[in-house]
Amino acid sequence: METQTRVTEEEAKTSELVEIILETEARAGASGISVAGGGKEGLFVSDVLRESPVAKALSLKEGDQLLSARVYFENVRYEDALRILKCAEPYKVSFCLKRTVPRSDVPGSPAAGGLAVKGPQAKMAKLVRGAGPSC
Repeated sequence: METQTRVTEEEAKTSELVEIILETEARAGASGISVAGGGKEGLFVSDVLRESPVAKALSLKEGDQLLSARVYFENVRYEDALRILKCAEPYKVSFCLKRTVPRSDVPGSPAAGGLAVKGPQAKMAKLVRGAGPSC
């Protein structure tokens, strides 16, 4: 016997995870948005100013949940970097790193003795061979 289930409009809506990379000017930063919430409920966009860089990107909308934010350390002042890292201390943080390794330590190189790669070294090889940071 088949059972029919009725799906309500709310149940039919699904969450979509969208990554938006918004290049902002140093002076503007992420201004132009207001946020609400915080804590266990999460942080949500409550308003987007019409003429702001965020609004011009046409992607950020009222009600979007902010899951994370990246701060690029290219040309950042030392003092600013320290302040950013200090503010982030009590929260979950991920880092995008660039590391130079000696040629003999790169798996797959002739000096490393073969192509069998396992564990964290495999990830490092991928980073070394990549065209640049993709974090």
